[in-house]
Amino acid sequence: MTLRDEARCSLAPQVSVRAERFGGLIYRYDDRALLFLRSRPLVELLLGLDGTKTLKEALEELAAERDLGVRELRAVKDALQKLEERGIVREL
Repeated sequence: MTLRDEARCSLAPQVSVRAERFGGLIYRYDDRALLFLRSRPLVELLLGLDGTKTLKEALEELAAERDLGVRELRAVKDALQKLEERGIVREL
């Protein structure tokens, strides 16, 4: 499934995200998977996904706050799509 720009998203209920100096960690309580993220902007986006903003709004806000270019923003969105495919992020 492809994440839609107009979708409101959140972390899956069985997932926890923690920011670290290198980026961040994702832990899945259901299967005990531990994922390492090397992108601080991606971690910030994940921590802010609470379903109140559309994906487009959240990405635009992140780009403005972090001064991200088109290429960097595309990398964050691509990584977010992969996390959705793994059940880390979900559309509401």
